[in-house]
Amino acid sequence: MKSQLEVQFIEMLNKNKNAFYKLAYSYVKNEANALDMIGEATYSALNALPTLRNSKYMKTWFYRILINTCNQFLRKNKNIIYEMDLINNIPSTECDRESIIDLHSAISKLKSPYRETIILKYFQQLTIAEISQVLNKNQNTIKSYLRRGITQLKKFLGGN
Repeated sequence: MKSQLEVQFIEMLNKNKNAFYKLAYSYVKNEANALDMIGEATYSALNALPTLRNSKYMKTWFYRILINTCNQFLRKNKNIIYEMDLINNIPSTECDRESIIDLHSAISKLKSPYRETIILKYFQQLTIAEISQVLNKNQNTIKSYLRRGITQLKKFLGGN
């Protein structure tokens, strides 16, 4: 029989599955690997569920687990590049493909805290407070990461 916490966890996963997929995909840039990351993070989270102190923070807690899972995968597979998979999955009617590729390339060049903050803010639409919880950093630190990350992105993309 499932505990109340497990039921809550499953509901939270179902409610946010698209956001979790987008986050994983933004890291690994490959559909199969993104799904694997979600599976591994879910397994890890289920094992660690009894250690969750406050179910109110379950979503941000899982974001952290998913980010750690993706980062661990990237460290192990740093020589594997899935740029063609990224290019093929960009709808040509939405935007200029080259601009999107340039943006993803620039984001991947950012240092980890800046990249994570920008992905969570602009691709996952999390608030500063939520990002602060996910990354376990002060809100002012998150704001600094955003400013510095955006400044670096502008340099990488040829802006001022």
